[in-house]
Formats: sequence, structure tokens, C-alpha cells
Amino acid sequence: MNRKLIALVVAFCLAAFAGAQTKKSSAKKAESKTAAASAEDVKEQLKKMETDRADMTVRGDADALAKNTSDDYVLIDSAGNVSGKAEMVEGFKSGVSKMQSNQPSDMTVRVYGNTAVVTGTSKIKGKIRGRDVNGSMRFTRIWVKKAGGWQTVSLQQTPVSK
Repeated sequence: MNRKLIALVVAFCLAAFAGAQTKKSSAKKAESKTAAASAEDVKEQLKKMETDRADMTVRGDADALAKNTSDDYVLIDSAGNVSGKAEMVEGFKSGVSKMQSNQPSDMTVRVYGNTAVVTGTSKIKGKIRGRDVNGSMRFTRIWVKKAGGWQTVSLQQTPVSK
């Protein structure tokens, strides 16, 4: 009788343990799916921010550009010139920089915690610092999440040869 009781208790414990493991595994899978969905949401948010930022340059909306640009922002333009946030914002305020069109495409977003790297192509036409720009540019922009929101900290542009 004792052997039967012990065998029954052991079988019950094993079944309970297996069920707990299955629940943990299911919870981990659900958590993983949620994290993957969340990561995709962040990537889509950053792509939209890129498109919105391009629209801001066409509108010449210097105030909106300033809001999502970090104070330590570095821009390396297609001619190799380096400037910061103040120069970029002032260029759009004064009209020295004015885009007629700016259409980002083929964007890839990689997120590393609070940092994201966006690469893509942008078809542009307009003036930057009074210099005509026209054609396709490859770009790399770096975003950092600060105080709950994303800010751009760097942009590098390279002309695409025809």
C-alpha cells in the first residue's frame, strides 16, 4: 500500500512539475511575441519620424526640427561639411536651407536599447546652406531615446552616383 501511495505522489508531483514548465514556456513564448511586436512598433515609429522630419524640411519648419534634434547633433552633409543643431535650425529659419522635395525610402532600422540607426535613401531637391542639392542620397541617421522621446543625434549623407 505504501509503495502504491508513494508511486501515486511521485506521479502527481511529476505531472504538476511538467505542467508548470509548460506554463513557463508558454509565458516565455507570449513574452517573446510581445517583445518582437514592440520592437517592430519602434522600428515603424522611427521610419515615420524620418518621413515626418523630411516633411519638416520641405515645410521649412525649423521649430519642429529643433524639437526632435539633440543639442549635440552632428550633421555631415553630402559635400562633407560638418555642422551642428544651431546651424541646421538657423539655415531653415533664415531660408538659406529650403527643400522643395525630400522623399526617404528603402529604410532599415536597427534598434540597440535606447539607440537606433536608420539607413536609407532619400530623393531630394532644394538648397542646403544656399547650395543646390538634387538627386538621391544614401543616409545614416542615429536616434537616441532621451527623456521618453526619440531625438536625432547625427546624420551622414552620401550622394548616390548615377
